[in-house]
Amino acid sequence: MALQIPKQHLPAIIKIRQLPDATADQLIMALASFPPTPEVKTMVEQIAPQVPGILPDDLKDIVDTLYALYYVREFSEVKASRFLRDLIQTVKSSNDASLVVTDPKEVEKLKARFEKLLGIENIGLLSKAMRLQRDGERLFCDAKTLSDIRPVFHDDASSAPAGGVITHTLKLGYHEGGEHKEFFIVLEGGDLETLKEVVDRALSKEATLQKLLAAAGLQDMSV
Repeated sequence: MALQIPKQHLPAIIKIRQLPDATADQLIMALASFPPTPEVKTMVEQIAPQVPGILPDDLKDIVDTLYALYYVREFSEVKASRFLRDLIQTVKSSNDASLVVTDPKEVEKLKARFEKLLGIENIGLLSKAMRLQRDGERLFCDAKTLSDIRPVFHDDASSAPAGGVITHTLKLGYHEGGEHKEFFIVLEGGDLETLKEVVDRALSKEATLQKLLAAAGLQDMSV
């Protein structure tokens, strides 16, 4: 089954197809010559001087699309050969006149180009790192706390409240099975202190582990 390429990436696929051979080779060499970085902007800034034949905006679109293809392949756990075959089949059967390829020689040329572009080790390692970092049943998305005062009434509800309690509702957003979900937890002040201690300890652990990576001469590939 052919891949479903998101519409926002189609223009970059067309740009990649239209690159002169020499420029495409420059792009491949440039991408392979720098350490992996999860930030597309940073990668583009690094390689731009080595690919003068590609306009900055076009280069950003191309690198962004390549990163997306690597991530899709990694998370789908499809073999590289199968992924490449599905990608080319998508291009061949596209309804976009600027993208569709029918000439067998052009198809093979495009396949060879993407085989090289999707065979860059440092970006492949980056996509593996992302999968390892996000390998779990539920993936955190966002969080928000909603704080309010809940009045404590007398038995006679028509009387003014005797006082109030302060409560906090923690809303956690997460992804599960490709769906966005939310979970709510009611907290009080002491619970917030407990959470703060847990988060502070986790950040301290992260700093320690970053030092261990650096001491071992290993790159921190966290996203």
